[in-house]
Amino acid sequence: MSKFLAVLLSVLLPFSAIAADKKIAAPNDAAAQGMSNYSLFDNTVKFQAPSDWPVILKKSEGLPQFMAFQVKDPADQGSGESSQVSVEAKLLNDSSTFQALVNAATDRAKQTPGYEQRTDGVDATTLRYYGLNGKARYEYRETWYLDSKIFIHVRCTRPLLAATAPAWTAAYEQGCARIMQTIKPH
Repeated sequence: MSKFLAVLLSVLLPFSAIAADKKIAAPNDAAAQGMSNYSLFDNTVKFQAPSDWPVILKKSEGLPQFMAFQVKDPADQGSGESSQVSVEAKLLNDSSTFQALVNAATDRAKQTPGYEQRTDGVDATTLRYYGLNGKARYEYRETWYLDSKIFIHVRCTRPLLAATAPAWTAAYEQGCARIMQTIKPH
């Protein structure tokens, strides 16, 4: 029996040393899922986004604070179009103004040339619509949250290009949904 334990320990001890040196990701860890953690307002507003979405714009001091991600679609190349996701957060003096801000943003969205609201498979807290950005037709997905006195706006935009692969669209939809789910105040 002691020989068995000695062999078992000789096999397992090197692995425990490796585990001590490196963090082993739990199944729901952001990194294990190909996600990166982000925050605004000194970690008050936290969310996850796909690790392969580079941050192209960031302002994490002052008011408002925001991040924008570029979502690279191979079909975008040479088209002059671009898929992006943005997160904006601003501190409100009075949280009772939240609904008025959401209404104003919704009214602005409805002024988008070629505005057409999407109704299939849409949850009530998300505004999904199509519109023109220049000559290209885009799909927009927006949601707003209130976390204490912090107004949070998430906006996902992508051009509707014929060459866009269904797998890319599914990954984009999942990434956008992940940001919206993880940023939502609990």
